[in-house]
Amino acid sequence: LIFACALATPLANAQDADSVTLNFVNADIDAVVKAVGEITGRNFLVDPRVKGTVNITSARPVPRALVYPTLLSALRMQGFAAIETDNLVKIVPEADAKTQAGLAQRGTLAAGGERIVTQVIALRYESAAQLVTVLRPLISPNNSIAAYIPNNAIIVTDYADNLKRLDRIISDTSAKKLTAQ
Repeated sequence: LIFACALATPLANAQDADSVTLNFVNADIDAVVKAVGEITGRNFLVDPRVKGTVNITSARPVPRALVYPTLLSALRMQGFAAIETDNLVKIVPEADAKTQAGLAQRGTLAAGGERIVTQVIALRYESAAQLVTVLRPLISPNNSIAAYIPNNAIIVTDYADNLKRLDRIISDTSAKKLTAQ
């Protein structure tokens, strides 16, 4: 697949049929997204405000399964995010992603850390209002955290990898509080 200044070369060797070599140097984001769509079979919708170039290169072939997460990492470095819906991935400015993020389902946080998702975390042993104050500095600048007092829950919109980290912090805090009681 050749796109302007971007190249993604599938390997001819049968044993490496599920690998590709990536060579996107100063490549237009639209061209890279199109190439990744062809490699992965995913459908993309790119917001018109998503402009710029990216550099993604691999010295050795990488599994096709890593191509999409690699694109998400490159987009994140440029200030863009991916919002996944049923059969479509929307590429939008990171600041807009929190208003379009899907609700995290059980297991989705383990699926990929470069996606923006919203998660509701019910608390049992901590005050949601107090915990929001402690966790707010750990949230990416364009994303959000809020306490829902009636249910003693926290609602967080951020990258899935950061939500996993916050979940571990909350679990560790609760576990320590239980052993102290």
